[in-house]
Parts: sequence; C-alpha cells; structure tokens
Amino acid sequence: MKRYMMIAAALLAALFSGTANAQDTGLPKYEFRLGWSGYPVMDYENFTVGTTNDYYGTPIKDMFTDFDGDTYMTGNIMAAMDFHLRKWFTFSVGVAANGIWKDVYGVRTGDKLRRETGCVITVLPQAKFMWLNRETVRLYSSLGLGWTGGGFDGKADSYVTGQAVLLGVSIGRRLVGFAEMGSGGLYMGGMVGIGYRF
Repeated sequence: MKRYMMIAAALLAALFSGTANAQDTGLPKYEFRLGWSGYPVMDYENFTVGTTNDYYGTPIKDMFTDFDGDTYMTGNIMAAMDFHLRKWFTFSVGVAANGIWKDVYGVRTGDKLRRETGCVITVLPQAKFMWLNRETVRLYSSLGLGWTGGGFDGKADSYVTGQAVLLGVSIGRRLVGFAEMGSGGLYMGGMVGIGYRF
C-alpha cells in the first residue's frame, strides 16, 4: 500500500510541476465551474425506498398507515475548481449536492401531513484529458473517483463513487459555457453549466 501511495505522490508531483508549462501556452491556469447534472441514478437507488406492484399478501395494517407521494430530486448541482496543469491535462475537484423530497399523506383523508427532505453530497476529483485545447474551444474526456454520502427518509448511506465523461465541450475565453455527456454515480446523461477562467 505504501508503494502505491508513493507512486501516486510522484505522479501528482510530476503533473503539478507542469503548471509552468500550462502558463507558457498563454492559457489561463484555473477555472471555476458551476453545473447542473442529469438524473442521479445511484442517489435514487441508494436513498429512496423502492416500490412494488405486488399487492398480494399485504398486511392489513398497511391499509391503515400513511402513504407517500412521488419522490423528487433536484439533480446534482456542482461547484468545481479546475487546475490546468498541462495543455492536454486538467485536474478538477468538485463538490455536488442533490436535494431529495416527497410528501406524506394521511390514509383516511388523503390530506398532506408532512414533507420528508434529504440531501446527498458527492466529492469528486477528476482527471480531464483535452482532445482539443484552443483559446475559445476545448474538447475533453474525464475520469473521476470520489465519495458520496447523505440521508433521506430515515435512510443514510455512504460509498465510493465514480464518473466518466465520454465527451465534454467548453466554449468561451474567460466566461465559458460547457456541456458534458457521461455516465456514473454523479449523473447518467449529461451536465451543463458555466465557468470562469483566470
């Protein structure tokens, strides 16, 4: 284990030593990004209670208990800091939050009794590989490995999560817009947002 940690530290040192290389290209060294992602499948599966259409054998007590409305999620809203270490490589660290809620109704009257709310937080470092890096247009792919934790409706969980961006595009000089298509624990589908390079 110690050997792997030393190899990882050496790789990071080599990449961060290339900061001057990124600066020599005339491109900004840093970028702050805000994004909104598509459907967080892992959050739904790990933090919400599944439903079933099998009503046979349902205990009689279930006929007299409160019932849940639909479950909703905001989708992950992420803030990330990118470090452009080389023209072809960027290291990014992001923090995302996904809000979850549902209403609970009384079985006798159908009136809303309360709202259950929760939040899931994901911390995701990513390695981004630039296929095209121009002053106004950038194309990239990325791989990320991080951690997710949170709770909803009396259920709490935490686990290691990953995300792969198959294709991302960023357009703009200082103020940029970006769109990504990918799959993983953060989202299935895509992410869109804005960023500022400095």
